[in-house]
Amino acid sequence: MTTELAAADAARVVARFLDVAVGATGRATFYNTADEQAALERAAHRDLAALDRRLYAALIGVPDMLDRTRQTGVLQLLAEGEPADGETDAVRRAVAALTVPRMLNLYGRLATERVNNARARKLILRTLLGSPALELWAVRYRRKLAAALRHAWGERTAGIVRSVLTRELSGAELQPKERRILAASVDRWAGGRDRAVVHECVAFVLGAPGPFTLPGVRAYTAARGDLDAGRTLPYETLEGLRGRFHPGEPPARVLELTKGRLTAGQRIAGQAQAERAGVEVDVDFTRYDAVRLYVYAYERGLTDEVARALADRARRTAAALDLADRHVALVLDGSASMAGSGTQALRPIAVTLALRDALRAAAGECTEIWCGGTVGDDGLVRPSGATPLAEALLAALRAAPDLVVVVGDGYENAPAGRFDETLTAARLLGVRTPVVHMSPVLAAESGGVRVLSGEVPSLAVQRMDGLQLAACRLLLEADPAAAARMLAKLAGVPSVPALEAEPVELEEVST
Repeated sequence: MTTELAAADAARVVARFLDVAVGATGRATFYNTADEQAALERAAHRDLAALDRRLYAALIGVPDMLDRTRQTGVLQLLAEGEPADGETDAVRRAVAALTVPRMLNLYGRLATERVNNARARKLILRTLLGSPALELWAVRYRRKLAAALRHAWGERTAGIVRSVLTRELSGAELQPKERRILAASVDRWAGGRDRAVVHECVAFVLGAPGPFTLPGVRAYTAARGDLDAGRTLPYETLEGLRGRFHPGEPPARVLELTKGRLTAGQRIAGQAQAERAGVEVDVDFTRYDAVRLYVYAYERGLTDEVARALADRARRTAAALDLADRHVALVLDGSASMAGSGTQALRPIAVTLALRDALRAAAGECTEIWCGGTVGDDGLVRPSGATPLAEALLAALRAAPDLVVVVGDGYENAPAGRFDETLTAARLLGVRTPVVHMSPVLAAESGGVRVLSGEVPSLAVQRMDGLQLAACRLLLEADPAAAARMLAKLAGVPSVPALEAEPVELEEVST
């Protein structure tokens, strides 16, 4: 069945995808369950893929997309439909942009969704067996790596490969048939990598008994009997071995042994544990984005060092915003719902503060108006109270700014609907000040961002480095043709026909 979608309808499909692309976390919010958020996310991906598969494939690989968007996009493209021109390369770029844990989580989602076609198998085997970091991955992500390989090969083939590699490691002479099995299942995907290294890593991951010669694998096996022998292993790997083979050793021992090799995420997340253990773990706060720094400040306190890093982040983000000659009024939601849910505690208010800092640094003049929330001695806003956005809007308009930016989740409850009524009355009185709304969360029941008024463009923002996509999102409502040019440039495609003035014919898009 086919239907004609005008450019405006196509713009709504693209707009919802962009909201999801920069705002979906896969977690519950104050008002929505995780399942409701996931349903919104799946629909947005499916609809854009149906509208313009080439654009969709290109967009999932652009720098400002969330990793979750890349994961869902790759899953969507591999699971349904025929590939568009350039899609295979787009999928590879999207996967290459993922962190290793998220890449392996994607492969886990492929297994859960039973996506095991030739394209999926090639992707898994090439990225894993052809990686120069395979030895590190083998000891750090052993179980997830094994699960991905078993999904790509199937249990039967994985068992055969394990048996053949076990014989090879024991020094046995392989039969021609066994060599052909390894050539077809392992070697063809390893590229120019050392076959002996690849074989040993795969054997270890699949549970072969050895003997092993690679330093990382030997350290792993030795640490089962002597914890100190694993001092070269990643923190999470050695901690897992401690819990299983050395339960009498305190966790602080592992932290002390591996503190020099902690990842940036582990360093900032493990500060409380390090303090309790009496282990000093250095943290370079300039390496973290503003949202993560604010979440850390709520957990551990807003120190001078964290405040300097936040100010530096705000200046860098502001440099990309053309607001130096503008008076911007900020209406900031500090109500109770901005505390978020248990799975993303305080993230909405952290995003709000990060946006506040960037916009304040970018504007020539800035007026800041909060509704709800209480300010602590450290300067952090603690979410509390209702959301009287209409009163805050009036105060913002009285300041006669060039632009009003509302930052909040869009749930107005003091009373509901008053913001739209107030803005409508202001327009009737001749007030033409532009008003835009940025939301740190998605609203499943609204199919994207919860809208405050039909006159106010609304968009999702989760990270400060996603503001270029945010600009595209705003233009979709104000100037679709300009948005089409910007999206085409961002995605590296010649054009976006669905956003042209003339209607386009395509398969029916779900609602």
